[in-house]
Amino acid sequence: MKPLMLLSLAAAIAASPCPYGQLAERGALPKTEADKFFAARAEGEAAIEKQMLKAREEKRAEHAAQEAYYKRQLNLGDLPLGGGLLGGVLQPFSGVLKGLGVPTPQPFGLKEIPGDDGLHPFQFPKTTDVRGMCPTLNTMANHGFISRTGITTFAEAANACQITLGFGYDTCVFLSALGLLAGGDLPSGKYSIGGADARVPNTLGPSLGISKHGFFEVDNSISRQDQNFGNQADFRLDRWNRLVDITKKYNGQFGNSAFAEERVTVYKEAKNANPKFTAGIRWLGVTTAERVFVFRALPNGTDPGNANFRNIAPFFLNETFPEEWFRRATPYTLAATGADIANLLASSSEITNPGQNQGLGNFVPLGLDLGNVSPTTATCFLASAIFDNTPGFLAPGLVTNYATVQAFLNGAVKPFFATYNCPVLDFAKPGPSAGDATPGVSAHSNILINGVYQ
Repeated sequence: MKPLMLLSLAAAIAASPCPYGQLAERGALPKTEADKFFAARAEGEAAIEKQMLKAREEKRAEHAAQEAYYKRQLNLGDLPLGGGLLGGVLQPFSGVLKGLGVPTPQPFGLKEIPGDDGLHPFQFPKTTDVRGMCPTLNTMANHGFISRTGITTFAEAANACQITLGFGYDTCVFLSALGLLAGGDLPSGKYSIGGADARVPNTLGPSLGISKHGFFEVDNSISRQDQNFGNQADFRLDRWNRLVDITKKYNGQFGNSAFAEERVTVYKEAKNANPKFTAGIRWLGVTTAERVFVFRALPNGTDPGNANFRNIAPFFLNETFPEEWFRRATPYTLAATGADIANLLASSSEITNPGQNQGLGNFVPLGLDLGNVSPTTATCFLASAIFDNTPGFLAPGLVTNYATVQAFLNGAVKPFFATYNCPVLDFAKPGPSAGDATPGVSAHSNILINGVYQ
C-alpha cells in the first residue's frame, strides 16, 4: 500500500472505534478478510512509528545544531545581551533588554479558530484602538489574540501568529522581530500594529509604529496604496477588486498563479507612476512573502489547497476569521517560505528588478539577478532584508543605539538563519545620514465592513 494510504488507515483506526476492526478481533469475519485487516493495521502502525522516529531524530539533530551554534555565538561574544536558540526556544535577554519577553513555541495541529471557548469573539475596535496595514494582525486584534488596543509585544504577536495561523516558531519570531524593529520599543518589546502611539514607550527614541514606511510597510502592497499617494495603512477596495478579477482567470484561487500576475501588474504600475517607488531587498522579501502567506495561511486548514474567496476575503474585507475556519495542520517554516518565494518569482511573467525611481522615467536598478533564484537564496532575502538594509530605515534613537539592535538581532533572529549560509548575517553600522523620524500612520477608521470604512 502507498505510505499515505497506510498512514490514513492507521490514523483512522487509532482515532476512533472501528466496527470492521472489532468484527475482525471478535473472529466474526472470514479469515481472509481478517488477515488483510490485521496486515494493513500492522503495516500502517509501522509506517507511523517509522515516521515518528524519523521526526524525533531530525528534532534531536536540529537541537544539537542549535546548541553548537549557541556555543559558537557565546565564544564569539555574539550574545552580549542574551538570547540565542536552545532546544527550539529563544533564551532570555539581559541588560537593557532584560524586560523583553521572548516568544514560546505553541502546540500545533488542526484547530478551529477562534473556536468556541468564548475567549476570542469578534469585536469592532474602539475609537482609541489602532489598526494598520496588516489584515491578519488587525484580525488577531479584533478577536483578542493580541491586545484589542492594537498595542502588542514581540512575544504576544509571535505567539498569536502560531496559535491563529499555524505558522512555525521561526517564521512567527522573524515576523514579530521585523515589526518590533520597524517601529517599536526594543527594551519593552512593545509596538503598535498601526502608526505611532503614545502607549508605546520611547526608551531609545521615538517608537513610530509598524506602518512607518520603508521597513515592514513597503511599496506594492496587495491591498494598500504606496505611501507617496496617501495613507499607506488604509485598505483600498479598488486594489482588492483588481486582485479578485485576476483570480477569476485562475478558477477563483488566490494562489501562486494569480499573485504571479498581480505582483508584476502592481510593480509596473508603481514604476510608471510613483516617482519615489523603492524596490530594494526588503521590498523583495516583504512583498513576495506577503503574497505567499495568503495562500499558505488563509485557506481553511481542512482544505489547505483551496485559497478561495470565501476563506480569503473575510481577513481583508472585515478583518475577521471566516466561519468554521481551521488553522494549518502543520507549521509553516522559513524554509517553506523561501521555497514558495522562489516559486513565485520563477512563475512571474516578467522579472521585477529591484531598484529605485529617482523621479519618473529614471528607475535605477540594483543589479540583482532574479533570473534563477533558489529556495535557499530566497530565504536569505529575508535575512538580508533585516540585517543588510536595516540601518537606513531605523528611527534615530535606534541608530544611536545600534549595538543594542545588533545584540537583539544576534539573539533573536540570526540563529534561525544559521543553517542557510546566508552571505549577510551581520548588522551594518549605520552611516551619518541613517535614521528616519517620519512616524507611521494608522488606518483612518477602525471599523471595516465589506471593505468600506465606517
